[in-house]
Amino acid sequence: MAFQAGLYWIIDPLCGWSYGALPLLNRIAEDFSAQHILPGGLFIGSHRRQLDASWLAHVNEHDARIAALTGMTFGAEYRHKLLADSQLVLDSLPTTRGLLAAQRFALPGADLHFLNAIQRAWYQDGKNITHPEVVNQILDQTAGPDIRLGQIQENETLESIQHARMLMAMVKGQGFPTAAIIDTDGNSTLLPVGRYYGKPDAFFALVKPQLTRINH
Repeated sequence: MAFQAGLYWIIDPLCGWSYGALPLLNRIAEDFSAQHILPGGLFIGSHRRQLDASWLAHVNEHDARIAALTGMTFGAEYRHKLLADSQLVLDSLPTTRGLLAAQRFALPGADLHFLNAIQRAWYQDGKNITHPEVVNQILDQTAGPDIRLGQIQENETLESIQHARMLMAMVKGQGFPTAAIIDTDGNSTLLPVGRYYGKPDAFFALVKPQLTRINH
């Protein structure tokens, strides 16, 4: 399946590094309305993960690195409440369905508003976004009162994840988030997101010439 020209992000709301990249997406959105946010499906199906002691150690290590590199906040409720629940199962399906619902049924840009709000809810406020009712509350606030994750079927969600992973393979992305630009000739460029954490203006300067060509 061909991908139209534009900037693509492959992310997961339960991925700390995707959270760390939010300032980059937000900076792009100040000048360019069209970014394609694709769901990567980090914790889907057999890849869902219980927050046991070994995984908690992994999370804490990465959160510390993300905070140091990006300045993003990890709140007390997240650190001392969510991460203290050893029965918590990391499941990307509810948030992915919410993201797709915002994209399909709300105004343009609602998906980025939703992504910001859903990740703040998890990483700052300690809300359990693996629960559909929490996702629906955030959809209500960011996309509209008539938009619910249940409007997106599970099979549609899995197809969207496959679509995103096809692009990730095509551009040789390494995990989440992956960002790439596809130009009007169909050529793709993998963007070095890892060099730009905490540097949204520098990232914008990198992609502005390419996005300007695409949009004119």
